[in-house]
Amino acid sequence: MSLQVLKVNALQEKKLLDKLNFLLRKNMMSTDLREKRVIENAIIATQNQMRILNNSIPLLLNNISLARRLPQPENLVSLPKPIQQATIKKELGGELITLKQELEGSETLIAIAKRDKNEYLKQLQITNDSLKHIKKKEELIESFDNEYKKPNGYVTAANKIFSESSKKYIEGGYFNWLKISLKRGGFQILPSSYVSVIFLTTFLAFFIGIILTIILVFFQISITPPFIALSQEITQRLIKFGGLVLGIPILTFLALYIYPSTEKSSIEKDIDYELPFATIQMSAIASADIEPSNIFRIIALNKEYPSIRQEAKKVMNQINLYGYDLITALRNVAMSSPSHKWADLLNGFSTTIRSGGDLGKYLGKKAETMLFEYKLKKEKSTKAAETFMNVYISIVIAAPMLLMLVLVMLNVSGIGFSMPISILTLVAVGVVSLINVVFIAYLHVSQKRI
Repeated sequence: MSLQVLKVNALQEKKLLDKLNFLLRKNMMSTDLREKRVIENAIIATQNQMRILNNSIPLLLNNISLARRLPQPENLVSLPKPIQQATIKKELGGELITLKQELEGSETLIAIAKRDKNEYLKQLQITNDSLKHIKKKEELIESFDNEYKKPNGYVTAANKIFSESSKKYIEGGYFNWLKISLKRGGFQILPSSYVSVIFLTTFLAFFIGIILTIILVFFQISITPPFIALSQEITQRLIKFGGLVLGIPILTFLALYIYPSTEKSSIEKDIDYELPFATIQMSAIASADIEPSNIFRIIALNKEYPSIRQEAKKVMNQINLYGYDLITALRNVAMSSPSHKWADLLNGFSTTIRSGGDLGKYLGKKAETMLFEYKLKKEKSTKAAETFMNVYISIVIAAPMLLMLVLVMLNVSGIGFSMPISILTLVAVGVVSLINVVFIAYLHVSQKRI
């Protein structure tokens, strides 16, 4: 029986060795000081467990006998577990004690010295608590990073109908600009699938144009009763609305073709807005002599810069998933980046690594330059806002008051036209409200990203 327990102890030590390797790798990759402290405690506890199991080996060897036990008769019922454990304890002697331990999905008994029991249980608890903490953090990061989406039914239908045609046109080089825009715009869709969506949507828009043309040619629609009536001027209305049959699908095709480029421009503005502040953080991290790839890992886990975070994730995916080295990963991400400034930063980053330069100084200089440009844009935006305010006061405040005064004078004198005061007030308020809406929309668009 001692030989069997010795084998179980050896298997348990092998399991502890695997845990130790895992913890050592996590300790090397971790940059969080609190997490590193937890991992280091787990490493020490695992080593102590292995030491305690090693101390039990001489005691187990003393209990091993070369004499073989008589085979148990087949009709003899096996002993219950409590009796088996008592038998094992009796055979092991008074210096050893058995403990239940999970091994390979089932509970088994390991043997340790009696004097080490409390210490072993304490170290086991430390290791288990540390592993739970690490696994919880891994699950949190994994659930956030791995954002998988279900296949879209509309995209699936478009692929079934137009996949061969779209692949043929892409291979012929007709949609190269669209491929670049999709890649730089962060679209999670294959170029062939997006082209298939364009074809299917344009095809449906053609039928919508036909239906709309038939309705407008043969029916007259008005806001007064009867709201819908048969048209008597079919030829003239056909000439007037016949262009919708081709106009709607053409506009639909152009809108879907240009949309990835507009999305790319929006992402570029977001990246350029966050870049000065993210570069300052990268400079501070690099000054701490941290391994360069961990700089992007920290940025990828930081929620403060959502757009830069997505770009940093691309760098880490190039390293962890595709197996590229850091310099190659930086070059690949720079080529597909929507922001020229971010691409320039990545290229300079890789050049500094190749030449053996100081990353902290490089990123510090880049941060100073970007902050200077940011301040210039701020000042330019402030001056533009002052000019805009003067225009707003002139158009929205002064002009309506003068216009209202002129209309009242004309209305009172009876020259030109007459309008009730209530209608005149409603028109003035409506015009001023419309101008305010236009100004607010312009400010929102122009000041969203400096």
